[in-house]
Amino acid sequence: MSAARPPRLRPVPPEVADATAAPTASTADAQLLLRLADALATLPQAERAAAIVAFGLAEGTDGVAAELSLSATDADALTRNALQLLRGALADADVDSGELFTRLAVRRRTAAPAD
Repeated sequence: MSAARPPRLRPVPPEVADATAAPTASTADAQLLLRLADALATLPQAERAAAIVAFGLAEGTDGVAAELSLSATDADALTRNALQLLRGALADADVDSGELFTRLAVRRRTAAPAD
C-alpha cells in the first residue's frame, strides 16, 4: 500500500495572496476575476476545494475525487453544488461583454462508460 500523499490545497496567508495574486480592478475582466475570488472565498471549504480542483486546475470530478478522497458520485455532487453556489453569487455579472470569455475554450464533458 502506498503512502498517502499530502493534499495540494494548503492555506496561504492573506498577505502572500494579496501581494502576489491580486489583479487590479482596472478592466472589466479584472473586476470579474475579483468577484470570482470573493465568491470562492465565501464557499464552504469542501465546495471551494472542489471548484478549485475541478475548474481551476482543470482536473474535473476525477481530480476532486482523488484530491478529497471521495467517491466519484460524491465528488460530482460536491462539484455541481460548488458550481451552483458560484453561479448564484455571480448571477448579476455581465459575462458576455468581457474579453476574457472570448478566449476561454469550453470543455465538453464526455459521457461516462456504462457499467
